[in-house]
Amino acid sequence: MTAKLVQAWTDIDPKDAKEIDLTRDLHISAPLNEMGERCPWPWEPQQLVGAPIGQFHCSYCGAMVMAGMPHIDYAPDERVLTPENLTSIFEWCEPSKM
Repeated sequence: MTAKLVQAWTDIDPKDAKEIDLTRDLHISAPLNEMGERCPWPWEPQQLVGAPIGQFHCSYCGAMVMAGMPHIDYAPDERVLTPENLTSIFEWCEPSKM
């Protein structure tokens, strides 16, 4: 049996994450904000169940998130390159990253 190298941040309850900083704890996954940066503490939004604020900027990373829901991950979807989607992927990517 092999051990998991990276733990999912969603498997950690906010009350158990008080001392965690995901910019340093790289053995735990972290959602990315719109700039591609790891959120240091993504448990904030899910603690706001019932808060009358709806969408707001995460105070830890600045990503637009929804109160009462898990922190959204702005990481790009993995896509498989095929002849049919080559043009759309090229348009979607920054040419410098190709």
